[in-house]
Amino acid sequence: MRQISSMLQGLARSMSLGKERKEAEEPQGTVLRSSGTLWGEGSETFAAACSRRGEKGTNQDTSIVWEGYGCQDDTIFCGVFDGHGQWGHYVAKAVRESLPQQLLCRWQEAVALTSLIDGEKRLGDCQFDLLRQSYLAAAAAVDEELRRSRRLDAVNSGCTALSIVKQGDLMVVANVGDSRAVLATTSDDGDVTAVQLTVDFKPDLPQEKARIIQCEGRVHCLDDEPGVHRVWVPHRDAPGLAMSRAFGDYCVKDYGVISAPEVTQRRITARDQFVILATDGVWDVLSNEEAVRIVAATPDREKAAKRLVECAVRGWRRKRRGVAVDDCSAVCLFFHSPAP
Repeated sequence: MRQISSMLQGLARSMSLGKERKEAEEPQGTVLRSSGTLWGEGSETFAAACSRRGEKGTNQDTSIVWEGYGCQDDTIFCGVFDGHGQWGHYVAKAVRESLPQQLLCRWQEAVALTSLIDGEKRLGDCQFDLLRQSYLAAAAAVDEELRRSRRLDAVNSGCTALSIVKQGDLMVVANVGDSRAVLATTSDDGDVTAVQLTVDFKPDLPQEKARIIQCEGRVHCLDDEPGVHRVWVPHRDAPGLAMSRAFGDYCVKDYGVISAPEVTQRRITARDQFVILATDGVWDVLSNEEAVRIVAATPDREKAAKRLVECAVRGWRRKRRGVAVDDCSAVCLFFHSPAP
């Protein structure tokens, strides 16, 4: 009950502050938008972020860590965004800025309405449902915002978005695309094990492929890319999108590609150590277990994300010789923060 009262007070402060400032101004709390670290005193977390440009041109990956999300001391928002297409880096940054704000706005409204109608007890019972519905509405608003934008051409460009909101021991994960969240937890025998929290939304997944085909899109691999399934419009070999969910990419939105996130929850326990959010450039060359071992074995938490990304870059050069290294980005969120 105390946590619910804190949430109401924090959201009330955030709503009050929101009325006093313009949308473009800096959000309340501490925000990290580049490689670096952030210690969350209120949420008892420690975050390390790193992004490394690959060999394909501009780095189209970006990330955000927002401590004190919604003016709530025990709440943190983290996200990684992977752009693709000519203007993918702009789309990724636009979604990075818009999604947390859109989500917060809808979450505030849902919390306020539920508390007025059903009181705090009901609010405590439906925390996840409120966040899930808020995430779905926010994603739809962001995608529509991109569609209407006169500054961005997101017809043949887009981005994925993987994010979490952690409030107290509740962690809500929302995924659009093929980035991945992996949890490190301690098993009964004391070993650190990896638990994948998200699905990589590739076009060949049965439910994704069925939706695309039902909308008259096509899914197949190119002859020189066996195993890499892509989405194509009905009568043309374009655009060849390698994921089934994304923001932007309006050239295939009528053919089964969607921006709706899969939203799940996890209650963090004393056994859970950290969660890794990373773009596909990391997971293309590292397994879940390898990534967790790399982070767990890094004595200095501040260097955990950097070391993970460096290992991924080396993995590309060792396992994918002759293939251009992809952009690699990661956020490592530790649940029990060290002293600042």
